[in-house]
Amino acid sequence: MDDFDFIPSFVPAPSTSTAAPKIGGYELPDRKRAGRPNARPSARPAPERKVSLKTVAIVFALGVLILGMLSSKIYLDKKIVKNNRTIANLTEEIDQAKAENVRLTAALSCVISSEKVQDYATNVLGMQKAERYQIHYFDDRDGDKVVIAGGKALNADAQR
Repeated sequence: MDDFDFIPSFVPAPSTSTAAPKIGGYELPDRKRAGRPNARPSARPAPERKVSLKTVAIVFALGVLILGMLSSKIYLDKKIVKNNRTIANLTEEIDQAKAENVRLTAALSCVISSEKVQDYATNVLGMQKAERYQIHYFDDRDGDKVVIAGGKALNADAQR
């Protein structure tokens, strides 16, 4: 038994000829011998197409315009990035200044309180709090007047 016995009989064996294989009893014509009636003509150079100076100028102007727009976009993007960086730096400085302000306000409130001021005035300066009998109120609704100790006024009609 041969190695190729299992191949069906309708598969043609490989041949060395260049002729088209027979399919179903019909032989395809060999193109070399047929003369190629519908074949395309040999490759001819394409007719030269002249480009007008107007077309070249338009293409050049569009290229310059696109290049200008691209460069301006790149420039503006660069400025935007620079401005955003500046904004971020200034925002960071503002945040640091606010934190320093809070810290200094807290330190100041710790240093200066009404109890500490009163303690300093009485202990260091020797001051004392005024009593009620030591407070005198002056009424200036009647005009300017001077009150002398003991309740006597310089104006005769405004005695008390």
